[in-house]
Amino acid sequence: MGRKTTIYDIAREAGVSPSTVSRALSQPGRISAKTEFRIRRIAERLGYLTPDPDGSGEGMPATGMIAAIVPTLTNSLYATTVNAMQRRLESKGYGLITLDTDGRPAIERKAMSYVMRNVDGVALLSSRLSEPDIRRIMLVKPIILLNRSVPGLASVTIDAAHAIDDAVHRLKETGHSSITYLAGPASSWSNEYRRRFIRAAAFRYDMTYRVVRECAPSIAGGAKAVDQYLIRPTDAVFAFNDDLAAGFIAAVRRNGLRVPEDVSVIGFDNAEMSSMLSPTLATIDMRGEDMAVAASDALMDAVRNPTGVRPEPIALEATFVPRDSVNPHKRSTMKLGPYAEIKRSSDTIVVTVLSNAFNETMPRINEFMRTHPRIVIDPIEGRTQENTLALYWERVINHRSVPDVINVERTALPQLAASGALQDLTDERLERELAPLVDRASWQSAHYAGKLYGIPGDQSQTVMFYRADLLERYRLEVPRTWDEFYEEGVALRSRNPRRTMGLLDLGNVQHYLSFFRAAGVRPWTMEDDSTIAFHMTDEMVVSVARFLQQCIDDGVLNAEPMWDNRYMQPRSGSYLTVTHANWVGKILAASYPQDKGLWKVALPPAFVDPATVQTSEIGGSTMAISAGLPEIRRRAALTFIRWFQLDPASVELRAPGGVSAAAGYVEDLTRRGTTDPYFDQPIYDVYAKSAAHVNRDWDNLPFYSQLDAEFVRLIAPALRPGGDSASLLPEWERRLKLYATSQGFTVR
Repeated sequence: MGRKTTIYDIAREAGVSPSTVSRALSQPGRISAKTEFRIRRIAERLGYLTPDPDGSGEGMPATGMIAAIVPTLTNSLYATTVNAMQRRLESKGYGLITLDTDGRPAIERKAMSYVMRNVDGVALLSSRLSEPDIRRIMLVKPIILLNRSVPGLASVTIDAAHAIDDAVHRLKETGHSSITYLAGPASSWSNEYRRRFIRAAAFRYDMTYRVVRECAPSIAGGAKAVDQYLIRPTDAVFAFNDDLAAGFIAAVRRNGLRVPEDVSVIGFDNAEMSSMLSPTLATIDMRGEDMAVAASDALMDAVRNPTGVRPEPIALEATFVPRDSVNPHKRSTMKLGPYAEIKRSSDTIVVTVLSNAFNETMPRINEFMRTHPRIVIDPIEGRTQENTLALYWERVINHRSVPDVINVERTALPQLAASGALQDLTDERLERELAPLVDRASWQSAHYAGKLYGIPGDQSQTVMFYRADLLERYRLEVPRTWDEFYEEGVALRSRNPRRTMGLLDLGNVQHYLSFFRAAGVRPWTMEDDSTIAFHMTDEMVVSVARFLQQCIDDGVLNAEPMWDNRYMQPRSGSYLTVTHANWVGKILAASYPQDKGLWKVALPPAFVDPATVQTSEIGGSTMAISAGLPEIRRRAALTFIRWFQLDPASVELRAPGGVSAAAGYVEDLTRRGTTDPYFDQPIYDVYAKSAAHVNRDWDNLPFYSQLDAEFVRLIAPALRPGGDSASLLPEWERRLKLYATSQGFTVR
C-alpha cells in the first residue's frame, strides 16, 4: 500500500509553502484564485482530495458531512429547508452541519473557512457572498446555491415570476389600484428578485407602486414598517416574507385599518403559521421542502461524481396561494400621489429603467445611487430582450405611460426612434463630448437618420471561436476565408459525419444577416428617416444566401437555435467553430466547463481577402430615454445612462465576460496582457482587431420586430438540407415592402 499523500507533497509539486497549500484547501479566498485552482488540481491528481478512491463514483466521501450555511434560522423558510435537507441527507448516509451567519457576509466567509476542511460539500442558502468569493469556494469543494443563481454554478431557485403575476393580476381584477412592497435586507438576492417582479407586474397592470426598503424580515420588522407605509398608504401590500406580513397585519390594525377591507396583504414562503392567522394570509409558496430535496440530490451527485460537466440549474415553480387577506371586492379609497420611494427626501428624483434583466447590473446601479444620492433608480425587469421590447412597444402604440429609460438591443433602436418614442439626444456639445469615449461602430449604431438616441453599453463584434484540439485531430487549419471554411467543412464531413464545421443560429434574424454585413453587401439602405431602398434580389445579396444554403446542403453548417438564453444547446464537440458575437465566449465557458483551454478565438473568415476582412455586430445594447419626460427627470436619466455606460467606476464593476463599449476598454485589457482563464489566451487583442474591422456601411431597419417575424415564418424553415432559402429572398422583400408602406415609409 502506497504512502498517503500529505500537504508537503502537494507543496513540493506546486512550488509553494505547505501553509499556502493549507490555506488553499481549507480557507478559500485567502490566496489568489489561480493559485487555489492549481493547488486543487495537484491535490486531486496526487489523490489527496479524491472523494471516491476506487474511482467507481459510488464510494463514500472522506467525512460524510455536508454544511448548510444560512443567513438566519429564525426565518421559517430557511428552517424548513434545512430540516428537509437534513432528513434527505440522512437517508443517503450523510450528516449535516448548519451555521447561522446572522445575514452578514463577513461571518459567512468565516463560516466557510471553518467548515471547509470538515465537510465534502456546501449548500449556501440565500448567500450574501460576492460572486468571486463563491467561485473561489467552488475550486475547493462542491457547492450548490439555494435561492440564488450564478452563471455556470449549480443552483436551485424558485421561479416566482408567474406566481407574482398571478397575485398582482388577482389584485387588479378585484379592484386594487396600488401596491406597496415591504422589502427585505438589501443584501438579499431573493429580496431584489421579488422586488423587481412585483415592480414589473405593477407596471404591466397599470398599478401605482411604492416600496419601503430594508425592513427586518421578522414580526418586529413588519410592525416597524407600518409607520412608513402610512405616509402614503396603498390598496395592497406585498411583504418580503410571511413573518414580516404577520407583523404588518397586527400593527396596521392597531392603527385603525382593517385587513382586508382597507388593505390586502400578501406574503412569501407559505410558512405553516400563514394558514393559522386571522385572516388567513395569502402568500407565494416558495416550496422550501422541494427545494431542499432537489439541492441535496444535486449536491450528492457533485460530491460522488466530480466529472466537471456543466451543472444544470434547477428552477422550481412557485405558486400563489389565495387566502382571506386579499379583499375580493376592493373599492380603492387610498389617497394616491405621485410615485415616491418612502424614506427618501422630497427632492429625490426617481428614474424608472426597463431592461431584460438586472442580476449582473445591480452592483453598478447601487454604486450610482450611492454616488448620486438625489437620484433613485427603479428597475423594471422584462426577463428577455423580446419581452422587454414587446412590453415597451405595447405601451407606446396604446399611448400608455412608459419607463423613463429602456435598455434595448441596437437592432430595435430604429423602430422606437422612428415611432417618436425616444428622446432625440442630438446636441453638438454632447456629441463632441461623448463620441471620443465610445467605440466607433457602437456609437454609430446608437444613431438613427443621423440623430443620437442613446448611449451604447457594450461591443458585440463577431469573432470565430474554434476547438483547436478538434481541428488538429482532423488535420484542419483555422480557416481564413469562407471558401477555406467550406472546403475544410466538406473534408471534416467525409472523416466524421457526426461533426460539422460550424452552425447558423436560427434564434433570430441577426446571425443570418451578419454574413451579408461581413460580405459587404446591403439588402436595404435607409436613404433618410422615411425612405427605404430594398436590394434583396441584387446578385451579390443572392450569392451570399446561396453560399449559406450550399454550406447547409453539404453538411458544413448546421442551422439550429444556438442557445436558450443561458447555455449553448448543441452538444459539446458536435461542431468545430462558432462565428458569432464576442459575448458568446461567456456562454461557451458556462456551457462547456470541461472544454476549458480547448476553445480558442480568431478573427472570422473573410469573404475575399483575409487582409481586408470585415466583421459584423450581433446584439449589443443601448440605453435610451423616453420622449416627453419633464426636463428635471430627463436630465437625471441622462446623468444615469452616461455614468452607467461610460464612467470608469461603472465599467470596472461590469460582470466578467462582457465587453464594454467604452473606447479603449478592449485595448486596455490587451495592453495589460490579460489572459482569459477559459480560453487560456489573450482574447482581447482579437476583439480589438475585430472592432477595428466592423463594416459600418450598414443600416438597421426601423421595424426589426417585423423583419425578424418574417424571417422566422419564411426563411428559417427553408434553412435545411435541400431547402430553397435563397429563392425566397424576393418574397421576403415583397412582404417587407408591404409592411414598410403600411407604416408610412416610402419604398424604392
